[in-house]
Amino acid sequence: MAKLDVFQSMWAMEYRRPDGYELSLEVKLKKISEAGFKGVSFDIGYHSFDIIQEAMPLLAHYNLDLVYNAFVKSVPHYSEIIDFVVSQPIQPRFIAIVGQIEPWSSEEVASVTQQWMAISEKVNIPSLVEIHRNCMTNDLLFTLQLMQRVPELLMVADLSHTLVNQEYYLPLHDLAHQRMSEFLTRAEAFHGRVATREQVQVPFLFPQNKPWLDLFKSWWREGFDNWIQRHGKDSDDACVFLCELGPPVYAITDGNGEELSDRWEEAIVMKEIATQLWQEAEASA
Repeated sequence: MAKLDVFQSMWAMEYRRPDGYELSLEVKLKKISEAGFKGVSFDIGYHSFDIIQEAMPLLAHYNLDLVYNAFVKSVPHYSEIIDFVVSQPIQPRFIAIVGQIEPWSSEEVASVTQQWMAISEKVNIPSLVEIHRNCMTNDLLFTLQLMQRVPELLMVADLSHTLVNQEYYLPLHDLAHQRMSEFLTRAEAFHGRVATREQVQVPFLFPQNKPWLDLFKSWWREGFDNWIQRHGKDSDDACVFLCELGPPVYAITDGNGEELSDRWEEAIVMKEIATQLWQEAEASA
């Protein structure tokens, strides 16, 4: 039976408080495991190889699976990343590529993307491409062109980036719905965050942000419906939903540098929301 596995971002476990206090790596992983998350993500290009290596025995101890987000600059750079990944005792479900090449020619970007995918296919690690600002998938329309050129390409849906970049207003107009639906047909994994048209991450339990939470819930549910249809309800595959509520400056702070909400509590609620949406999608499949 197809299932949803909810992961927690290691980047999101940072506080970045004015007093500088942070949890140790082991405390973070223990906390994630005890909260019922299936796994974690590390960001290659932000987290060092040393930190990831240090985490490996802890991931095994706490029975946590792994995915990577990788900020990739070139084909040789991805080869170096893959060499590191396969050298580690725990292999990831997939690598989400944030392609740091200029989105000028969809033909050229498609060619590089196919080379990246070929590199990871040799070691049997799926490569997905994340839609993300300040990279090759900065713009939704360019991303849709890339998807057309690489029909085998599957995406990571971090839709907060998409909303801010397109600056869609509520209610969404018909073309916005159409474009988002086109993208969601290829969403293989999901990053959990709620944005508005101006802010990439807002406290989604605040009542003024409920319309935006409802929008994201509708997108996640549509993406889940597509995922189940693509894989089959009786598949043994698992969809990954990553709670990725980032620390400041993603998280909004007050005049003292303190966050406006508790991101850990929000991550627990988001986990429950994603699970409920998956159950609804599964029941209707």
